[in-house]
Amino acid sequence: MVRLEPLAEDGGWTSAVEALAKETSAWRKRVDLTVVLSNRFVRYALLPAQAGGATPDEELALARFQLAKIHGERAKGWEVRVSDGLACAIDAALIPALKSGLPKNVRLVSVQPYLMAAYNRARARVPREGAWLFLAERDWSCLARLAPQGWGSVLNGRETDCEQLIERERSRASGEALPALVLKVAA
Repeated sequence: MVRLEPLAEDGGWTSAVEALAKETSAWRKRVDLTVVLSNRFVRYALLPAQAGGATPDEELALARFQLAKIHGERAKGWEVRVSDGLACAIDAALIPALKSGLPKNVRLVSVQPYLMAAYNRARARVPREGAWLFLAERDWSCLARLAPQGWGSVLNGRETDCEQLIERERSRASGEALPALVLKVAA
């Protein structure tokens, strides 16, 4: 597993992919590679619950609509996936760039947003009443509220003060029961 993080110079994914390609070119053994993307490279949106459920195509269309409402026209150039009511979007060119930069002995088997990778590792520690999941990266953080019925909220951005972010989310919650447990993960 390799984390793909922005380099200090530009903050974008292009130079990070180039650095990964250079690193993997020295690998001689056959490797199945999982890449965990910095939350800087990912946009998130919560999807409203659908009465009666929705097909995967309907869920994806709703995710694209929600992301376009938040981010505008630029969302059209994103690759979108949905998991349990959470839409995750990345630049559509990122995965092809990753694949094309890897040598033949390195096979890309998975690309995961940091939030999802951390959630999957922490899931067993989340009590029934939910928890806050705080992911700290250099000059960036992601705060997710894991509610009893699923994702309660996700903040992803430059603010890095966990307590301030939680306080902001507490003030936005309209009478919902909020978790007490905070799970902090540092990159």
